[in-house]
Amino acid sequence: MCGAGCLPVHGFDLQAQLKESARQAFARMTQPVSVAELGQLPAGFEIIEGTTFRGFKIKQGKLEMRVHTWTDQTGLLDNYKRAEEQGYKVVAAVNGTFYSSRSVLGSIVSDGGIPAGLRQSPGRLSRCFVASFRGEKNVQSWYLGETSLTGGELLRLGFKERGWFNVPQVLSGHCDNLIGGGGWILRDRKDVHMEAYERQRFRFAKADQNSRKTVIAQDSERNLYFLVFETGNTFYKVARTLVREPVFAKVRDAIFLDGGSSSAIVVKGKYLVAPLYMADRARFSCIQILIPEMIW
Repeated sequence: MCGAGCLPVHGFDLQAQLKESARQAFARMTQPVSVAELGQLPAGFEIIEGTTFRGFKIKQGKLEMRVHTWTDQTGLLDNYKRAEEQGYKVVAAVNGTFYSSRSVLGSIVSDGGIPAGLRQSPGRLSRCFVASFRGEKNVQSWYLGETSLTGGELLRLGFKERGWFNVPQVLSGHCDNLIGGGGWILRDRKDVHMEAYERQRFRFAKADQNSRKTVIAQDSERNLYFLVFETGNTFYKVARTLVREPVFAKVRDAIFLDGGSSSAIVVKGKYLVAPLYMADRARFSCIQILIPEMIW
């Protein structure tokens, strides 16, 4: 006879199956923009897509990344349009880090400082980040890494000495943008996604383990990839795709940020990856890709 403990297990499995079915149904209903509809793209910007993923690649030295934050309940596309109205030469935007009802659950640095009015709650466990540094001639350099400090602590206490980076040495001057809170998928082209569960202590409900994944990867030439892997992908499947697909042949490291119904990508004011439930649920933070004022 099955004991009483079996009942919630079966109920939980059924809940996970229903949630998965709903995600797949909504994914089939959404119609993201085609690449042809986007028209001419700026130099250094390339659409990346396959059977289970869609996103873009930006080339080091051609474009810039900027962390944008907000405090109301608007989503990714609304804030893309706000940035345009404010004069930013924005090309694309990707949803940001995990969040609660009152704060972001990760480290944030935006435009060289700490955003006003947005609380950071990164916790004490070391989590992954993507960051940009300003160096000679005001050119950005990009890094992936790991830290347990808030953005304010990093700026105050010395970022380079208190963060781990995916290069032996950070040569650029000062950190101008950073967003963190996620976990590892690849490091030095090895599948390390289990570290996210075991060492970084991410605990995803069973119903969420196959949900969308927002992934940031970096290749050996320091270019960045911003990708959404569709419903049905576990982190194991994501890691395997990044290692096996020819388009990712030079990718060395990869991390994840918030996923599920928050995952979305906007390019040139249109959804390259449309919201999962036809409602833009990206909240409080995103990464924007800008055309710099000058290319050296």
